[in-house]
Amino acid sequence: MRPSSLAIAFGVGRVLFGGAMLAVPGQITRVWVGAEDAPAVVLARCLGGRDIAIGAGLALAAGRGGDPRLWLAGGVLADTVDGIATLAAGDDIPRNGRIATTALAGGSALFGAWLARAID
Repeated sequence: MRPSSLAIAFGVGRVLFGGAMLAVPGQITRVWVGAEDAPAVVLARCLGGRDIAIGAGLALAAGRGGDPRLWLAGGVLADTVDGIATLAAGDDIPRNGRIATTALAGGSALFGAWLARAID
């Protein structure tokens, strides 16, 4: 698969994840941080909007023959911060949520960094 096609798919996946954060934020925050109160839901929706923006920008840039590397770099930064912040919370959030979120954020950051280097 060409790197530009991977970038489009990665962007669409990010949009879908962001949409889930907007649609069912309480379910996600319950697993992630152990809360589904209004502050957790507000933050989840903000993160969902961020992921939709990054994913859409990435997919559109790659799909239109533009340079998606800045969008990838933004995603790598956001994912890295998400992973570090989740790890830093330690035992204040559920263990399974901490592990899953750190793995998802770390994997996404690593894939985004690899993909940015793979694009000509």
